[in-house]
Amino acid sequence: MKRVVLSLLLALATTGSALAQATVPIGTPPAAGRPTANLVLDAMMATARAAAINPAAAQAASLNASAAIQRYNMGDLPGARAAAIQAMIEASRTPPTANPILRSTIPQTSYLQTQPFPIAGGSVAAIDANAFIAQARGAVAACASRNSANTAAATQQLAAAQREVQAGHYLAVVTDARAAVDLCAASQRDINCQP
Repeated sequence: MKRVVLSLLLALATTGSALAQATVPIGTPPAAGRPTANLVLDAMMATARAAAINPAAAQAASLNASAAIQRYNMGDLPGARAAAIQAMIEASRTPPTANPILRSTIPQTSYLQTQPFPIAGGSVAAIDANAFIAQARGAVAACASRNSANTAAATQQLAAAQREVQAGHYLAVVTDARAAVDLCAASQRDINCQP
């Protein structure tokens, strides 16, 4: 058993070093001292560093670094600079990582049973009816402040709406409250248009 594990480790170690050796750029490096030569040497160093961290990126960088060396040796300095920069970009790519599967920290089954959140007004329809009554009260107050002829009829409609909300007839509340608002619409318009 120990021999199998040891042989697997040896095989992995030799494969990794062979891959790292295959990614080093081929060619005679230029002499340091000029900006383009320094850039090409930096690209070669970046490729060698990438061989230990990310072999796939090192292979792509090796091709560009070799092209940079060849172009430099041919006298194509702009092409050598471009290839060296591309080699450094390729060498600095991060290795792909697998995204971990996120697991929920919330228990999927709960023995605690909760009631739905209570509504303060009792139901949505009751809250809606109370909102219409509040609007009708504002309309009647506008009628009374303007001494409108419709104040008495609007007050009767408001009283009917208040009785119906107590009885739970919410559709009738909406009808009566709208009637009160419509009767006092002119008075409300006058108040709203004041500066």
